[in-house]
Amino acid sequence: MTALPALDFSNPEPISSLQISYTQYTREQAEEANFTFDEAVKQYLRHWIEQGTAAGIDRSTEVERDTESFIEQGALRSFFKHHDDALERLLQQDDIARHLLRPDTKVFFEMDAYEPLLALFERRIYNLAAHREHREVPFRYSPVSRQRDCGDSIRFSDIPAGEGREDIGYYFGTRRSDTTTLNLIARQLRLEALFSSQLPIHVVTEGYMEDSLRAVRTAAEQLQRESQQAIHCFVVQRRHAVDDRHLGAALLLMNVQQPSLPQRVLFCDTLKPNGKPPWWDKFKRYLDTVFPQPEGSPAASERLEDGSLNLQRLHDGVPVRHQDIDCAFYSASMARALIQLTKLSPELISGSIEDLVSCMTERMPEYFDQTNVAKDPELVRQVNVIRRWQMGQEALADIRRGHSSSPVAC
Repeated sequence: MTALPALDFSNPEPISSLQISYTQYTREQAEEANFTFDEAVKQYLRHWIEQGTAAGIDRSTEVERDTESFIEQGALRSFFKHHDDALERLLQQDDIARHLLRPDTKVFFEMDAYEPLLALFERRIYNLAAHREHREVPFRYSPVSRQRDCGDSIRFSDIPAGEGREDIGYYFGTRRSDTTTLNLIARQLRLEALFSSQLPIHVVTEGYMEDSLRAVRTAAEQLQRESQQAIHCFVVQRRHAVDDRHLGAALLLMNVQQPSLPQRVLFCDTLKPNGKPPWWDKFKRYLDTVFPQPEGSPAASERLEDGSLNLQRLHDGVPVRHQDIDCAFYSASMARALIQLTKLSPELISGSIEDLVSCMTERMPEYFDQTNVAKDPELVRQVNVIRRWQMGQEALADIRRGHSSSPVAC
């Protein structure tokens, strides 16, 4: 993987202004940076031990017997056990934080599995942090069941032949979007929706898709009493159901004086095999459940229009390490494009579905070369690998900012 697009999604700037550039970062550069990082972490742990803060059984046995061996194996785990804010403390050390927060242009990705070349102690930090609530660094940690005691990952290649099954959880490029990721995406979408001068925009990212539709109706009923403006736009980005990890997006145009029936509904799926989104019928049921109409009246789902884009590749015949489960990024980009169109060209929101979808693709330069012409799947894949890395950057930056002004207890 010699050339990767560098995208910056950390700032709420219009996505249409983002530029895709290319950089090269070699294995040798990554290995040198990783060595320096590991030495910095070991020095930090050495100082922690010298201060007498490695208390309890670790201090009385392993530490006294062989401090350096303890640092190489068990010290980081003990550090995380000893401090509830272990990750936050590490992020206050500039030399450690600089590496953990490095941009994608300073990461070497393996060509075949899109795996970032992480330092030994870096991987341990991500894995041990994932044991604590709200400390997950998106995509960078292995499930707890795939970690050794000291925090090392149990890779698929480490398992004796015939004893394990390869699945998506082993790889950085195929791990599912966790709660932290979805919360970060939700924040980005809400920032994008601010300051809409002509048509109010509401971003809905709570619950599952049916819950989100209920939230739209509830909000419209509230706005009926409070808003001076009749038409409001609701943009949804959410998982379909508790038993369905796929994510989609939707746009509902609501006349709040008639909150029981959407004026317009778009369903935006991330794949469209054979011309029909797989979740189309399910979404129709959600719509009719949340917006039931009087007997003899047309169902709410008769107003449903298809705004889907065929971006996500199906898994059939694709190696496990290359499976495309990036529906969170695709659906977020569609939602973001819809928000921008609502802000800048509200007349399009009431126009033809063909024009609306075409304009939506124009505002998705990370996935489309030009209107309705998707980028090469390999380039799309690389873009998503970069977006995964940047999710981790944003999560770590939040943790560091949130702790920097807090007193640190010993």
